[in-house]
Amino acid sequence: MSREIELKIPLTQEEFTYIEDFLLGRKRIDGLSLQKVEKILKNDEYFSLYKTHEERLKNKELRVIRIRTEKTASLSPSGIDMYGDESENLEKSYFCIKRKTLENGVEFNAEQETFIENPEVLRSFFKATGYIKWFEKTKDAISSFVTQNGFEAHLELEKVNGLPYAEIEYTKDDLAPDTVRASLEKILVTLKLDPPKRDSRSWAEIINEQSGIRS
Repeated sequence: MSREIELKIPLTQEEFTYIEDFLLGRKRIDGLSLQKVEKILKNDEYFSLYKTHEERLKNKELRVIRIRTEKTASLSPSGIDMYGDESENLEKSYFCIKRKTLENGVEFNAEQETFIENPEVLRSFFKATGYIKWFEKTKDAISSFVTQNGFEAHLELEKVNGLPYAEIEYTKDDLAPDTVRASLEKILVTLKLDPPKRDSRSWAEIINEQSGIRS
């Protein structure tokens, strides 16, 4: 089981373009370095025995029961897909469960995930056992590991169901949570973002509110 400490923040189009230029090598940002930049397309299907968020909380259901299908490709500095090894272009699926907590607007996730060869088998199992697909999200992202003063975190510039966001996370257990949070916020500031504007809602809450649906 791994720990994730994650911040997500909504973006204006100007902020989105600024970070995109950095990730695609069109702009340098002093103090930040990049590793391999990738294009990621993700489709997440969330399942539950209950129809509302309140019911899930009342019955202490896992916060996330999810099938993720994703496709990844490397990007050149110009933003052109560089598939190279054909295996990078394959669609892969994973099953994930998470226990999620919030502390001062920061997500702490205890996650377990495994590769699944045929997601239809799991979908059939959910249907047979009374689970419903209560939420679905698509993410079109550019991602990389960024380093600042020796601290490395994973950054995704993304549009989630069309909404522009930046997500930054740290998944190791070697640093205290307060140290990680402070380091993540420093990277956001370097990217000209305002950490207090981070969004502590779940993606279901964000997208359903945008759609006028109460989860």
